[in-house]
Amino acid sequence: MEHAMRSTYMDAAGLEDATVHCLRHSFAKNLVDTGTPLQVVAQLAGHESLQATRRYVTPSEADLRRAVKGVSWER
Repeated sequence: MEHAMRSTYMDAAGLEDATVHCLRHSFAKNLVDTGTPLQVVAQLAGHESLQATRRYVTPSEADLRRAVKGVSWER
């Protein structure tokens, strides 16, 4: 898509500072967070291998902190 047109759509959506890479990463991460199988995420993202998709779904620091907080220490 032409850069000016992409900027127009992103501006209209209130995403002036977003990049295409950021949007793609967020899309893939949100799919994974909702339980979408990695194979489906890979296909939607247009990846030929799961290895490429795994780069988009690396847990964030917030994800890791949430996981630790969810541990039951009463065992």
